[in-house]
Amino acid sequence: MRLGYLRYLNLANLISLLRLILLPVFFYFLIYYIRWSQGDTLTGVTQAYYYITLSLVPIILLTDFLDGWVARRFDMVSPLGAFLDPLADKFFAFSAIAILAYVNELPVWLAMAVFFKEFFILNGWILLFILGYDTEISPSKIGKTAAVCQGIVVFAVILTLPEGKIFDFSAFPLYSIAELIDRPWFHIFTAGITGLAGIQYIVEGLHRAQRVVVPETSPSENVAILKVEGKGPSDSQ
Repeated sequence: MRLGYLRYLNLANLISLLRLILLPVFFYFLIYYIRWSQGDTLTGVTQAYYYITLSLVPIILLTDFLDGWVARRFDMVSPLGAFLDPLADKFFAFSAIAILAYVNELPVWLAMAVFFKEFFILNGWILLFILGYDTEISPSKIGKTAAVCQGIVVFAVILTLPEGKIFDFSAFPLYSIAELIDRPWFHIFTAGITGLAGIQYIVEGLHRAQRVVVPETSPSENVAILKVEGKGPSDSQ
Protein backbone atom coordinates (compact mmCIF):
# COMPACT_ATOMS: atom_id res chain seq x y z
CA MET A 1 0.00 0.00 0.00
CA ARG A 2 1.40 3.36 -1.01
CA LEU A 3 0.85 6.01 1.65
CA GLY A 4 2.02 8.93 -0.48
CA TYR A 5 1.72 12.22 1.40
CA LEU A 6 0.27 10.47 4.47
CA ARG A 7 3.80 9.59 5.57
CA TYR A 8 4.43 13.32 6.07
CA LEU A 9 1.65 13.80 8.64
CA ASN A 10 3.88 15.07 11.42
CA LEU A 11 3.15 17.67 14.10
CA ALA A 12 4.08 20.64 11.90
CA ASN A 13 1.75 19.52 9.12
CA LEU A 14 -1.05 18.77 11.58
CA ILE A 15 -0.80 22.39 12.75
CA SER A 16 -1.11 23.53 9.11
CA LEU A 17 -4.14 21.26 8.68
CA LEU A 18 -5.67 22.73 11.83
CA ARG A 19 -5.29 26.20 10.32
CA LEU A 20 -7.00 25.08 7.13
CA ILE A 21 -9.87 23.60 9.16
CA LEU A 22 -10.24 26.80 11.19
CA LEU A 23 -10.45 29.03 8.12
CA PRO A 24 -13.99 28.07 6.99
CA VAL A 25 -15.14 28.42 10.62
CA PHE A 26 -13.59 31.89 10.78
CA PHE A 27 -15.19 33.01 7.52
CA TYR A 28 -18.60 31.71 8.62
CA PHE A 29 -18.56 33.72 11.85
CA LEU A 30 -17.13 36.80 10.12
CA ILE A 31 -19.80 36.81 7.40
CA TYR A 32 -22.55 36.13 9.94
CA TYR A 33 -21.41 39.02 12.12
CA ILE A 34 -21.16 41.45 9.20
CA ARG A 35 -24.61 40.42 7.98
CA TRP A 36 -26.35 40.84 11.33
CA SER A 37 -24.39 43.76 12.81
CA GLN A 38 -26.41 46.50 11.14
CA GLY A 39 -28.14 48.93 13.46
CA ASP A 40 -27.30 50.64 16.70
CA THR A 41 -27.37 47.56 18.94
CA LEU A 42 -26.25 43.96 18.60
CA THR A 43 -28.01 40.84 19.83
CA GLY A 44 -26.26 38.49 22.21
CA VAL A 45 -25.75 35.91 19.47
CA THR A 46 -24.23 38.48 17.13
CA GLN A 47 -21.89 39.67 19.88
CA ALA A 48 -20.82 36.07 20.53
CA TYR A 49 -20.11 35.63 16.81
CA TYR A 50 -17.95 38.75 16.89
CA TYR A 51 -15.90 37.52 19.84
CA ILE A 52 -15.37 34.16 18.16
CA THR A 53 -14.27 35.89 14.95
CA LEU A 54 -11.89 38.17 16.82
CA SER A 55 -10.43 35.25 18.81
CA LEU A 56 -9.82 33.12 15.72
CA VAL A 57 -7.60 35.69 13.98
CA PRO A 58 -4.65 35.51 16.44
CA ILE A 59 -5.06 31.72 16.66
CA ILE A 60 -4.78 31.43 12.88
CA LEU A 61 -1.78 33.78 12.80
CA LEU A 62 -0.13 31.88 15.67
CA THR A 63 -0.50 28.53 13.90
CA ASP A 64 1.12 30.13 10.83
CA PHE A 65 4.19 30.85 12.95
CA LEU A 66 4.11 27.55 14.86
CA ASP A 67 4.01 25.15 11.92
CA GLY A 68 7.11 26.68 10.34
CA TRP A 69 8.97 26.88 13.65
CA VAL A 70 8.15 23.28 14.60
CA ALA A 71 9.15 22.05 11.13
CA ARG A 72 12.55 23.74 11.31
CA ARG A 73 13.21 23.12 15.01
CA PHE A 74 12.42 19.39 14.94
CA ASP A 75 13.49 18.65 11.36
CA MET A 76 9.94 18.06 10.10
CA VAL A 77 10.24 19.93 6.81
CA SER A 78 8.37 17.99 4.12
CA PRO A 79 6.81 18.45 0.66
CA LEU A 80 3.34 18.26 2.23
CA GLY A 81 4.18 21.08 4.62
CA ALA A 82 5.65 23.14 1.78
CA PHE A 83 2.26 22.80 0.07
CA LEU A 84 -0.12 23.21 3.04
CA ASP A 85 1.51 26.25 4.67
CA PRO A 86 1.37 28.67 1.70
CA LEU A 87 -2.06 27.30 0.72
CA ALA A 88 -3.48 28.23 4.13
CA ASP A 89 -1.74 31.63 4.00
CA LYS A 90 -3.19 32.48 0.62
CA PHE A 91 -6.68 31.24 1.49
CA PHE A 92 -6.79 33.28 4.70
CA ALA A 93 -5.25 36.50 3.38
CA PHE A 94 -7.16 36.86 0.14
CA SER A 95 -10.55 35.64 1.39
CA ALA A 96 -10.53 37.79 4.54
CA ILE A 97 -9.35 40.91 2.72
CA ALA A 98 -11.85 40.32 -0.11
CA ILE A 99 -14.74 40.00 2.36
CA LEU A 100 -13.73 43.16 4.23
CA ALA A 101 -13.25 45.05 0.96
CA TYR A 102 -16.71 43.93 -0.21
CA VAL A 103 -18.31 45.60 2.83
CA ASN A 104 -16.13 48.73 2.37
CA GLU A 105 -13.97 48.11 5.43
CA LEU A 106 -10.84 47.86 3.27
CA PRO A 107 -10.00 49.48 -0.08
CA VAL A 108 -10.75 47.38 -3.14
CA TRP A 109 -7.30 48.05 -4.58
CA LEU A 110 -5.71 46.25 -1.63
CA ALA A 111 -7.82 43.18 -2.35
CA MET A 112 -6.88 43.45 -6.02
CA ALA A 113 -3.16 43.62 -5.15
CA VAL A 114 -3.46 40.40 -3.15
CA PHE A 115 -5.58 38.77 -5.86
CA PHE A 116 -3.20 39.52 -8.74
CA LYS A 117 -0.19 38.38 -6.73
CA GLU A 118 -1.81 35.02 -6.00
CA PHE A 119 -3.22 34.78 -9.54
CA PHE A 120 0.17 35.15 -11.22
CA ILE A 121 1.91 32.88 -8.73
CA LEU A 122 -0.70 30.14 -9.13
CA ASN A 123 -0.69 30.29 -12.93
CA GLY A 124 3.11 30.40 -12.99
CA TRP A 125 3.23 27.35 -10.72
CA ILE A 126 0.83 25.48 -13.02
CA LEU A 127 2.91 26.42 -16.08
CA LEU A 128 6.15 25.24 -14.46
CA PHE A 129 4.44 22.00 -13.44
CA ILE A 130 3.17 21.37 -16.99
CA LEU A 131 6.63 22.06 -18.44
CA GLY A 132 8.22 19.68 -15.95
CA TYR A 133 10.25 22.21 -13.99
CA ASP A 134 10.84 22.28 -10.25
CA THR A 135 7.67 23.71 -8.66
CA GLU A 136 8.78 23.86 -5.03
CA ILE A 137 8.25 27.40 -3.77
CA SER A 138 10.38 28.46 -0.83
CA PRO A 139 8.77 31.31 1.14
CA SER A 140 10.91 34.44 0.90
CA LYS A 141 11.38 37.07 3.60
CA ILE A 142 9.40 39.56 1.53
CA GLY A 143 6.61 37.03 1.02
CA LYS A 144 6.44 36.24 4.73
CA THR A 145 6.48 39.96 5.59
CA ALA A 146 3.61 40.55 3.17
CA ALA A 147 1.63 37.71 4.79
CA VAL A 148 2.24 39.16 8.27
CA CYS A 149 1.14 42.63 7.12
CA GLN A 150 -2.03 41.20 5.59
CA GLY A 151 -2.82 39.35 8.81
CA ILE A 152 -2.25 42.50 10.88
CA VAL A 153 -4.57 44.48 8.59
CA VAL A 154 -7.32 41.88 8.94
CA PHE A 155 -6.99 41.77 12.74
CA ALA A 156 -6.96 45.58 13.04
CA VAL A 157 -10.08 45.98 10.91
CA ILE A 158 -12.00 43.26 12.77
CA LEU A 159 -11.00 44.72 16.14
CA THR A 160 -12.46 48.11 15.15
CA LEU A 161 -15.58 46.72 13.44
CA PRO A 162 -18.09 47.10 16.31
CA GLU A 163 -17.40 50.86 16.67
CA GLY A 164 -18.57 50.87 20.29
CA LYS A 165 -21.67 48.71 19.73
CA ILE A 166 -20.44 45.98 22.09
CA PHE A 167 -18.36 47.95 24.58
CA ASP A 168 -15.78 50.67 24.39
CA PHE A 169 -12.51 49.13 23.22
CA SER A 170 -10.81 52.51 23.13
CA ALA A 171 -9.52 52.10 26.70
CA PHE A 172 -7.24 49.30 25.53
CA PRO A 173 -3.83 50.22 24.03
CA LEU A 174 -4.26 47.49 21.40
CA TYR A 175 -7.31 49.30 20.06
CA SER A 176 -5.32 52.50 19.58
CA ILE A 177 -2.67 50.53 17.70
CA ALA A 178 -5.37 48.91 15.55
CA GLU A 179 -6.83 52.32 14.70
CA LEU A 180 -3.36 53.53 13.74
CA ILE A 181 -2.82 50.49 11.51
CA ASP A 182 -6.25 50.68 9.87
CA ARG A 183 -5.21 53.73 7.88
CA PRO A 184 -4.40 54.33 4.20
CA TRP A 185 -0.65 54.51 4.86
CA PHE A 186 -0.52 50.93 6.15
CA HIS A 187 -2.88 49.74 3.41
CA ILE A 188 -0.53 51.24 0.81
CA PHE A 189 2.50 49.69 2.52
CA THR A 190 0.80 46.27 2.60
CA ALA A 191 -0.21 46.51 -1.06
CA GLY A 192 3.32 47.60 -2.01
CA ILE A 193 5.11 44.78 -0.21
CA THR A 194 2.53 42.33 -1.56
CA GLY A 195 3.37 43.50 -5.08
CA LEU A 196 7.11 43.17 -4.39
CA ALA A 197 6.59 39.63 -3.14
CA GLY A 198 4.65 38.79 -6.29
CA ILE A 199 7.38 40.23 -8.53
CA GLN A 200 10.04 38.28 -6.63
CA TYR A 201 8.19 34.99 -7.12
CA ILE A 202 7.60 35.74 -10.81
CA VAL A 203 11.31 36.51 -11.37
CA GLU A 204 12.25 33.29 -9.57
CA GLY A 205 9.84 31.35 -11.76
CA LEU A 206 11.30 32.88 -14.94
CA HIS A 207 14.81 31.94 -13.82
CA ARG A 208 13.70 28.36 -13.29
CA ALA A 209 12.06 28.25 -16.71
CA GLN A 210 15.27 29.50 -18.37
CA ARG A 211 17.46 26.84 -16.81
CA VAL A 212 18.34 24.13 -19.31
CA VAL A 213 19.90 21.14 -17.66
CA VAL A 214 22.38 19.44 -20.01
CA PRO A 215 23.68 16.12 -18.63
CA GLU A 216 27.44 15.92 -18.63
CA THR A 217 29.07 12.88 -20.25
CA SER A 218 32.53 11.55 -19.68
CA PRO A 219 34.95 10.77 -22.57
CA SER A 220 34.34 7.03 -22.11
CA GLU A 221 30.59 7.58 -22.45
CA ASN A 222 31.17 9.56 -25.65
CA VAL A 223 33.20 6.65 -27.07
CA ALA A 224 30.41 4.25 -26.17
CA ILE A 225 27.84 6.46 -27.90
CA LEU A 226 29.97 6.64 -31.06
CA LYS A 227 30.37 2.86 -31.10
CA VAL A 228 26.62 2.39 -30.85
CA GLU A 229 26.25 4.68 -33.85
CA GLY A 230 28.73 2.51 -35.77
CA LYS A 231 31.66 4.89 -35.53
CA GLY A 232 35.01 4.54 -33.87
CA PRO A 233 36.72 7.32 -31.96
CA SER A 234 38.91 8.14 -34.96
CA ASP A 235 35.90 8.45 -37.29
CA SER A 236 34.64 11.44 -35.44
CA GLN A 237 37.83 13.45 -36.04
